[in-house]
Amino acid sequence: MKKNIPDKCSLKQELSLALSLAQKAGDIQIALQSNLKNIEIKEDQSPVTEVDKQCDALIKKGLLEAFPEDGFFGEESESIIGSTGRTWIVDPLDGTRPYIRGIPTYSVLISLEENNIPILGVVHIPALKETYYAAKGSGAFCNGKKIAVSSVNTPAQATGTSLGLIECWDNPLGTQLLQSQRSWDYSYGFMDAYSYMCVASGKLDLCISLIDKPWDRSAAACIISEAGGSYSDLQNNSTVYNETFLISNGHVHQAIIDQFNL
Repeated sequence: MKKNIPDKCSLKQELSLALSLAQKAGDIQIALQSNLKNIEIKEDQSPVTEVDKQCDALIKKGLLEAFPEDGFFGEESESIIGSTGRTWIVDPLDGTRPYIRGIPTYSVLISLEENNIPILGVVHIPALKETYYAAKGSGAFCNGKKIAVSSVNTPAQATGTSLGLIECWDNPLGTQLLQSQRSWDYSYGFMDAYSYMCVASGKLDLCISLIDKPWDRSAAACIISEAGGSYSDLQNNSTVYNETFLISNGHVHQAIIDQFNL
């Protein structure tokens, strides 16, 4: 699928490559989903398949051949420290559990960070045929059409989703998350990176995660920023590297942070 990449994008070459590699990885995921042979369980008890590894190898090779001085940080392979101040952040198959079960919210996540700030993000959801992307200063898009966050401005009107309530149910952070969700108009279960894209495109108003990793967050952070929204941890630090993560339309961001005593 040809993507409508804005001409003014200063990261045009990087974005074009990331989109191409995400598409190729997504094609592999679709082709092999019905014939998975090896499913392993990692130390953190999450599953990994041969498809995760194949997509990681494809993306890593493509990025580092084109930009050999950049760094690389991904879920499924060794990190590489570059010399440019730029690092590619990759989750080759986000949502392996949904992928195994045939739930269509799994995705390919590719981000480029410069000095730990996301400047490019691609979220390709092959089963839904949706590709979200952004580059710093150029806006956010889905399948070539510009997207933007919602205008909801209070938690009581907000519809959101969360990740980590089960894992943190017996500590203060989990209790505060539950209290926060009870103040919203409605709360859904978490749907992987697709939830973040629902915020970026105005379908949801916020998402909170207590347990995911930088490679789950980085592409979304760039896209939400270019769509007019905000991202931070629950102490309002603009980072994808801390324990907690809030992504929102911006209007409800501070009100949600104020609900947590961190």
